[in-house]
Order: sequence, then C-alpha cells, then structure tokens
Amino acid sequence: MKTIKILTLSLVLLLTAIPMPAIVHADTILPLETTVTGSNSEQSPEKRYTLTVPEAGKLTVSAKSYYPMARLRLLDENNQMMGYYMDLYNSLPENPSSLTEELNVEAGVYTLTVGARTEDYGKHEVRVDFTPAANNEIEPNQTFAEAMPIQVNGARIRGFLSYNDRVDTYKVELNEPGRLIMEIESAWGDFDLFDSEGQSLPKNTIQSDKKAYADLEAGVYYIQKKDYYAHGVYEMSVSFFPANNEEIEPNNSRASANLITLNDNKTHIGFLSITDKVDYYKIEMKYNGILTIDYASEFSDYTLMQENVHYASYYNDSKTFGKTAKSSQTVELKKGTYYFIPSAQVTRLTGVYTMSLRAQPAFKDMSGIYTPAVTYLADKEVTNGLSTTEFGVKDRIKRVDAAIWLAKILNLDTSDVHQSSYIDVPKRAWGAVNALKRENIVNGKSATHFGANDTMTRGEMALLIQRAYELSGDGVKLPFADVSSRYAEAVKALMKNNITQGKSADKFGTDAAITRGEMALFLYRADSK
Repeated sequence: MKTIKILTLSLVLLLTAIPMPAIVHADTILPLETTVTGSNSEQSPEKRYTLTVPEAGKLTVSAKSYYPMARLRLLDENNQMMGYYMDLYNSLPENPSSLTEELNVEAGVYTLTVGARTEDYGKHEVRVDFTPAANNEIEPNQTFAEAMPIQVNGARIRGFLSYNDRVDTYKVELNEPGRLIMEIESAWGDFDLFDSEGQSLPKNTIQSDKKAYADLEAGVYYIQKKDYYAHGVYEMSVSFFPANNEEIEPNNSRASANLITLNDNKTHIGFLSITDKVDYYKIEMKYNGILTIDYASEFSDYTLMQENVHYASYYNDSKTFGKTAKSSQTVELKKGTYYFIPSAQVTRLTGVYTMSLRAQPAFKDMSGIYTPAVTYLADKEVTNGLSTTEFGVKDRIKRVDAAIWLAKILNLDTSDVHQSSYIDVPKRAWGAVNALKRENIVNGKSATHFGANDTMTRGEMALLIQRAYELSGDGVKLPFADVSSRYAEAVKALMKNNITQGKSADKFGTDAAITRGEMALFLYRADSK
C-alpha cells in the first residue's frame, strides 16, 4: 500500500513538471462602424478586439454588458492604455447597461479589451465609430528640436492632441520687434510661450486664456500646446504687428541713451518688450526754456531726469489693451542735459509708445509770429537773447550782430579770427565778418569801416539774405516806390520766396531799421526753406 502511494505521488510530481500548452485566445477583428457581439466565460474572461485607425482622430466606443460588471480598455501596439478604464456596472441579462466614451488617438493598430470584473460572465456588444481629426500640423512636433515652423499672419492651423501625443510645439521666427497675438480655439486649456533657449515667457491674456499677446524683440520663439487629457482638435492663428520703432538698441541706460534733437518736428516711435522694459533718450536743452512732452501708449509710463533729479513723470493709469492713452505736459527747465525714460512698470504691460518733444526759450517778450522764429535760432545756437528772460524782439539789431547771426546760421567756418580789415569790428565778430566777406556776402561801409554799430536796415537785410541763400527774384514785379536799383533784385528775391512782402502795399521800408525780432523772422523763413 505504501508503495502504491509513493508511485502515485511520483506520477503527480512528474506530470506537474511537464510544461502544459497555454490557452491562446486569438484577437477578433473589430471593423470600425460595426457592432460586434462577444461573450466572456471562465475559460475566456477577457475578450480582445483588434481595430485599425487609418489616421489621427476621435474614437467613439459604445458598449453593452449583459453581466454584472465589465471593464473595457483601449491599448496601443506597446500595450499602453489609452485614456482610462471604461466600466459597466449593475448589468443583467434582461436589463443590460451601456456606455459611450470618446478617445482621441493617432493612426495605428489598437486592441480593445472587454473583461469581466467578477466571476459572473455573459454576453456583451461593442462598436467603435471614427471621426477624422483633419489636422494639418506636421508630426512629430512634440519638442523644441522638432517644432513645426509656422508663418505669422499665415494660414490657420488645425492641431490635434491625443493620448499618444499630448504636446504640440510650433516655431515662430520674428525678423523685427513687434506684438505677437496667439489665439487658440478649443474647448479646453491654455498654451505656453518660450524663447529660443526654451525659457518660459510671460504673456497677457485677452478676454480669455485662449487668446493672448506678447511684445517681443526679433528672434525665435516657440508656442506649445499641452493637454494631458487629450481633448483632441484645436485651431490656432498667429498674428504679428511690427512695432516700426526707430530706437537704436541697446538704449537701456544713460550710457547707451539715444540722442533726440528737440524741435525736429518728428513723432518718435519706441517699443518696450517683455525682455526690454526701459528705454533711455538723451535731450539737450540749449537754453533756459519750456519743454513740451506729448506721449501716447497703451501701458507705459515715463520719467524726465537730470542726474538724480526728477523733473517730470507720467503714470499711465488707463492701461487698456487696444486703447492708446495720451498725455501732454510742459515743464520749465534750465539749459543742460536731460534723460527721457519710457518704462514698463509691469513686465507684461509693454508695447509701442510715441513721443514728440518740443522746446522753446523762456523769453517773456517772445510771442505770436516771433515764437517759432526765435526758437529756431535758439535751437541752432545762433543767439541766446539779450538776457535769460528777454530776447529783445523790438530792439534794433546792429550790423555786427546781424553778421554774427548770419555766419552762425549758415554754419560758416569762423575759425579765421585775425583782426578784421574793418577797424570798427569788435574782436567777438572777427571770425563772422571775415567768413561773410570771404563768401562775398557782406561789404563794409567803406574800405576801413564795417559800420559795426550802425543799425541794420531792411534794404541791407534783403541784400544779405539774397546773397547768403542765393535766391532769385526772376519774374517778380516790384510794387514798391522806395526800392532803389541797388536793392531791387534782393527785394524781388525775398518777395518771391515769401520771406517778406514789405511794410505796406507800396512801401518796402528800405531805409527803416530792422529789429531783432524781424531779423529772426526773416532768417527763419529763409533758412527753413
């Protein structure tokens, strides 16, 4: 009896040591758009269906279970689950439960498994419908290295994120500074902006987190759309608006400040970006006077400084996207060097700004038609007036002073400061009179006297200006009775060039003394042409 038990035990051990053939259940092909009926059993607790997805798109999985608890999974070729478990509960043969789930996937071969979660088995039905994504992005574009290049202001992009591909990256190259506007239409999520080094950049949302902008310098940037829940199709448009700014970078400090010439009759365009939040401009007040600052921007502010002293500032409290806030203010300044500094107090509140800077001397007797003329001469450093507060608009001008003004405004070489051949010319005017005589613009009253302290007459003024600017009066008929042949051509030239039209309809006032204001006016009219 003992022997029989030993033999029996040996036979059992032998049989268990022999490998038994595995039970293999072949996958069932599941055509798309087709309902298939299957069943689970003790021998086959999990049913596997193979389906082929021809392109990226959305799978709609529909299922019914006729047994208490069923679980569905969608697996890719690497046996990785797409999405999440899809469970059916509380099912009965006479009262099946059903589900419908959507899964976004790439093209490929997938396996849909249907398994029983308890030892109760039975019948089930499955169906998979397919909707193409119709996306036009170029894959792969998951990383910065393989980012899809796109053109700003180009065709709209239709992208697609799936459980196989949850990140899309696009490369944008800007050839000049400006504003990049990014809009993504989708039912979910945000997007991110990066620089050429892959560093995250701030951006400003517009109304919602699906539309944003960033003010950027020229360079390479990346837009990245992520979605770990694989919501599928999105559409993206990328617009660009160049700043058309004229500043020369870098100009982020006093040492690198751009020089702006006051009264240049220009509106200057500047630009602040998320990586360049301050600009410096250098201005020279050539006289004591009043500076007018006209400034406009969406967001930026400015300060006006001399060394560490603030003279003016502007805080833009409007700060509204798409709406330009305008400011105009005046400030009285001494002669000297100043710095005009636009800045963005908040990193993301940047963009284009415009500015116009105008100055005029603080002469109390300067008004009306004389204001632009006197300012013009002061800007060119032709004259600084009789004092810091008086220009002397109504004071008569001497021949020597008129000569100095003319030499300066013509930018003549006055380096010849040898004593003039005219003995009555003061030392301060040697260079000017010598230069004008060399150019055959002036003559003296005699061979030895210039008439330096004599008052300049309107006739003499006409001769000087006509010679200095080589003006022609051809075709003009003189209406004046007080103009001799000596002055006729000069007066005609001034009339033709709208420098003056005389004292009255029939008198030019040839021998009348000319004032400092009138001389400034005539030089301004002649030189600014």
